[in-house]
Amino acid sequence: MEENKKKGLKIFNDYKRMLQQSKFRTPAELWVALSAMVSLALAILAFTLITALSLPVSPIMALVLFLVLIDVMLGYPWLLAVKRIDSIEADFPDALKQMADTLKAGGTYEFALREIATSEYSHLSEEMEIVLRKMEEGENLENSLIAFSENIDSTLIKRTVAIIIDSIKAGAGLADVLDEIADDVRAMHRIAKERIAETTMQVIFIVAAGSIVAPAILGLISTVLNLFINSSIGFGMTKEQITESVNATKLIALMMQGYLVIEVVASGGMIAITREGRISKSIIYTPILLLIAFTCYYLAAFASGTLIGGMA
Repeated sequence: MEENKKKGLKIFNDYKRMLQQSKFRTPAELWVALSAMVSLALAILAFTLITALSLPVSPIMALVLFLVLIDVMLGYPWLLAVKRIDSIEADFPDALKQMADTLKAGGTYEFALREIATSEYSHLSEEMEIVLRKMEEGENLENSLIAFSENIDSTLIKRTVAIIIDSIKAGAGLADVLDEIADDVRAMHRIAKERIAETTMQVIFIVAAGSIVAPAILGLISTVLNLFINSSIGFGMTKEQITESVNATKLIALMMQGYLVIEVVASGGMIAITREGRISKSIIYTPILLLIAFTCYYLAAFASGTLIGGMA
């Protein structure tokens, strides 16, 4: 129990730090509470409308709506943080090259960092200003760079800064080292982008198969089942038989929706592994895929029901 509490606290602290890194102005505690309340309120409203108006939609849609809303609201700061990190990683090789050229021209470390801070490197220039401010307050270069790497949730930046610090300690020619690191960082960043680009077709296939095609087929099947039940009512069936048939149809529809949920969760996991390399990222994709899947399911059921009803 205590271990789960510590793990939950760590996740919340990581989320809080992410909000701070993305320059999100709303405090993490307030944003989490607001996201939960708004999502829950709209989900309750949807459930009330579905049950009160007897809409041809499963109450599961209220749960899906809740998951989607809270996922979008909590994920928005994460998207800002990811965009910021991606911008820093993209500019980092050019900044290292510029820093190497400044050192080769006889400039100091502080002057090289100031050159980066005054250049148009967007978020990276902002971080370099923080590094310079720490150095002006009496912090040494090593600790300032460590603080810079810890403020950015990027393995690439952390490893690069560690190499730079080790080079300074070893007394190596930092300008030449920075040139080599810049080429390696640019190559690693390009490989990461190529991986995302090369997996786009696989992701599109998983989304199409798991969240569009399969739900549409299940929606068509539900329409066919209802057609069979309605057609058999006029063939001398007793009320008990009709009731049993209707209940069986509802059970089958519920089982299909349950299968749909399982399939979408599996699809989200496959997308996360394919695109991110970590199944934990599926929490980002699964709620959106659920909304798409159930929307396609009910649209297919409505369209096929209208078509078959018109033909009949």
